[in-house]
Amino acid sequence: MSHKKPLSLNTFFPFLLWLKDYNRGDLLKDFSAGLTVSIILIPQVMAFSILAGLPAVYGLYAAFLGTAVSALWGSSKHLSTGPAALVSFLILTALIPLAKPGTPEYIALAIVLAFMIGVIQLLMGIFRVGFVMNFISHSVIAGFTTAAALIIAITQIPSLFDFTVDHHEFVFLNIYEVVSALPKTNLVSLTIGLMSAIAIIISKRKFSKAFPSALIVMIAGTLASYFLNFESYGVSVIGAVDADLSLPTIPNLSFGKVLALLPSGLIIGVLGFVQGYAITKSITSKSKQKIDVNQELIGQGLGNIASSVFKGFPIAGSFSRTAVNYSAGAVSGVSSAFVSLLVLITILFLTPLFHYLPNAVLSAVVIASLVELIEFSKFRETFNLSGTDGIVITATFLFSFILKPDFAIFIGIVMSLVLFLRRTIVADVIELVFVMEEERFQEITFGNEIRLFPNILILRV
Repeated sequence: MSHKKPLSLNTFFPFLLWLKDYNRGDLLKDFSAGLTVSIILIPQVMAFSILAGLPAVYGLYAAFLGTAVSALWGSSKHLSTGPAALVSFLILTALIPLAKPGTPEYIALAIVLAFMIGVIQLLMGIFRVGFVMNFISHSVIAGFTTAAALIIAITQIPSLFDFTVDHHEFVFLNIYEVVSALPKTNLVSLTIGLMSAIAIIISKRKFSKAFPSALIVMIAGTLASYFLNFESYGVSVIGAVDADLSLPTIPNLSFGKVLALLPSGLIIGVLGFVQGYAITKSITSKSKQKIDVNQELIGQGLGNIASSVFKGFPIAGSFSRTAVNYSAGAVSGVSSAFVSLLVLITILFLTPLFHYLPNAVLSAVVIASLVELIEFSKFRETFNLSGTDGIVITATFLFSFILKPDFAIFIGIVMSLVLFLRRTIVADVIELVFVMEEERFQEITFGNEIRLFPNILILRV
């Protein structure tokens, strides 16, 4: 006899479960955490929007409603969702074959992609298939994440050095474009970008994660650009930011182009969630909170749909902002609601202040955020634990440079599943014998086949 949980308001509005015990003290803690996270988030999401091939303001659109919805409908108290470096990079690689970055068609495709990913994640949560995430090897994620961090750094060189290049699907073609354009480097812009990146990286090591180094660098860069007239030295700036919260119109896209987004939507949806879920698990090891993987899928799915409604692009969990949210004392998803409120204030009143912000500073923000994504130490650890997993992490890393990055993820997942099934179906069963002289077990071979306990068979699988 099955016992189905009856439908109630809590089914559709899970945050009602913890809101009934919410008090003024919790509200103050969440406001403080939300304020701290928003100071970190605002410069990051603008930079990640540029990384995704979109105008900077679209990062604010994505963070406005998606951040709050993901938190309130998810199961984690601390996960901070919004534009993230890895997902923004995958958006760029997915859309480059279909439209030129920054064009109205490209923006429309990014919005449609967010909606598509949201629907995929929502359906996965509703049909309770979150267990599938357990079959995606950490080796695939680690290999791709490290490769993606290096590739993202390459994509930021044009903005850092202040020249323009054509974008391509394949990394080696982008590297060729960048190297060919190096003689066009603007030394003033390069100096600004390098100083900004170094300042952010050093401050991250010397101060807590909550220290708003990126925001300080952005403010300093904007003021210096205004008073020293950086534009007269050929330094590119963001320029006029036309921010509004009007709902997007239904994009006039061909069915073929929308259909072409589906494979990328599946990959980004799964990878974005796996990234966020891994972050959540690392935090819950400290907070001891129980996480419902299917509810988290529903939260992330609704967050992406909400992002698309307000002209945003795909979003995912952020490790740095989640860590700040936890350390700042957040007690619930209300902290993310406060983040959304502060993003709204920024959109409505503060965007004109970004006019003179050098593009090189935003590239510096992206590059500084990549430090935590590069995990070469994981390669050695993985090989030490399992040779097959070591092959997977290395293959995923290398394929990310040779093939399209999203295809490299697919190959890595297939490899990990095949090797997992091989280990499961064709397991190596070895009989062991206890060697008295050495007081240890070893594989039975000719010469040591005398068993100490004839009635007991000792096997290693």
